[in-house]
Amino acid sequence: MSQLKIILAWIILIFTFALCIGSVILILSPMLTWFRKAPYVPSFNSHLKLIKDHLTLTSWAKLLDLGCGDGKAMRFFYKEFGLLCEGYDLNPFVILYGKLINRRKGIRNIKFVVSNFKKAQLHKYDYLYMYLFPNQMAAIEDWVFSNIKDDAIIIANSFKFLKHKPFDTIRNKKGQEIIRLYKK
Repeated sequence: MSQLKIILAWIILIFTFALCIGSVILILSPMLTWFRKAPYVPSFNSHLKLIKDHLTLTSWAKLLDLGCGDGKAMRFFYKEFGLLCEGYDLNPFVILYGKLINRRKGIRNIKFVVSNFKKAQLHKYDYLYMYLFPNQMAAIEDWVFSNIKDDAIIIANSFKFLKHKPFDTIRNKKGQEIIRLYKK
């Protein structure tokens, strides 16, 4: 009987340890992408409000979010403009969190893909949204502009491409360029 208690104690100990490790990974997972130079940073509400106040986007058009995180921007574009949204991100935990938020809010028309966004077929989308750091923008600039369709619009939040000039910008109340719009 005492051996059974020892085995049961070990099972409980191992289960508790695994649960603790899993919890730490889940809590720290948004930061794991930092090591790949792509931390999880959701779009600011004030930036999304600028988009809402200044842009008119075609309903039922397709939007691709490069580095979508939890899908906050996709939920915004879906609710405010009626866009069909798809997002790519490398972090499965953040995407799982985004799917849980969507389920809680009753949103079922947003697709998440756990993958490098360079696997996306850019020519299928009418709009591309990105909130990426300058080094990431520079690294994907040639790829993006050579693969988007001719009439696609790129909505770049906060950071700009180096080689291409935006056809329009949206400034905040302080006069800072926040949103940049690009075409091929």
